[in-house]
Amino acid sequence: MTITQEQFDSLLSWLNADRELAAKSYEAIRSSLVKTFVFNGFNDAEDLADETINRVMGRLQDIRMRYTNDPAYYFHGVARNVIRERRRRKEISAEQIVIVVEPKVEPSEESVCLGHCLHRLSASKRDLILEYYLYEGHRKVAHHKDMAGALKITTGAIRNRAHKIRSNLADCMRECALIKKGQQCPLRQALSSPSSVPGRQNAKGA
Repeated sequence: MTITQEQFDSLLSWLNADRELAAKSYEAIRSSLVKTFVFNGFNDAEDLADETINRVMGRLQDIRMRYTNDPAYYFHGVARNVIRERRRRKEISAEQIVIVVEPKVEPSEESVCLGHCLHRLSASKRDLILEYYLYEGHRKVAHHKDMAGALKITTGAIRNRAHKIRSNLADCMRECALIKKGQQCPLRQALSSPSSVPGRQNAKGA
């Protein structure tokens, strides 16, 4: 969304008739928005704060006619909508992570397994994989470039990280599927076997 100088000037005049005080109010509101997004776990808090401000500027003419309270409250109301939308988009992106494992389970159980396995990831890995699958088509390519730029790495490195996380998710979901089917994970079965622990089998026969 492109914001003109006229729109920005109009925003400042809404915040305060005094230009200098308006500029201070703007900086205070933006700083508060950034903190809000950081507190809610978003690593692109500054971008989301700017998006919130841009949304307000885009509707400012109507807002000035019907809103009479402190402008800061309005900004934070818009920020709550942005947070809800972003979280919903991440929920949708989770649905795009299609991992087929054996044994097959019911779709509802598959979703439970995916949610469980996503929860087991570190916050940074969970955010990365969800962000990676956020878009489709041409927008996906551009988004991956933006992700790489934010992390100061190449798009190839982003792809490799996503592949490793996806591989870990597949292992976790396979184990979850086995449990759902009442079977034991082969690795756990091997580790729980007496013969897999040095000296344990001998001790049992002594």
